[in-house]
Amino acid sequence: ESIRNKRLLVSGGGLLLQPFEEEASHLIRPHKPLNPLTASKSHQELHKELQMTHKRLDGGKTELQRALEKRKWEQRMKASRDQQEAKKNTSPLHQELLRRHQRLENLEREEKSKQEEPEFLQVKERLRRTTTVPDAGEKQV
Repeated sequence: ESIRNKRLLVSGGGLLLQPFEEEASHLIRPHKPLNPLTASKSHQELHKELQMTHKRLDGGKTELQRALEKRKWEQRMKASRDQQEAKKNTSPLHQELLRRHQRLENLEREEKSKQEEPEFLQVKERLRRTTTVPDAGEKQV
């Protein structure tokens, strides 16, 4: 017979193997008593609410901080939407004015950079630009 179906008994000075019988079926098995606090409905609801609020916390931020961040995010989104709408709804006149303004700014930047150049480079550049103009008295062939 297999050893699994037998139980170990200590009798006298020796060990005996006897067949295991279903004695446990008529006995009441002990179980851990319920904690009245955790078994109460109000405690379970409170615990559930605490778990939900703990999950919602963003890195330990308070509700006020989260509300402020949400407001800032909404303002940024509104500003970006307004900018996109403004770009779409610009008239041709406004677009031309913007192009001219950008061109003038570029010219000003170039002049400023030229002024910062040493004087000998400026003179050299002017000499390159000048071309020999034929005199009115000379004949061209």
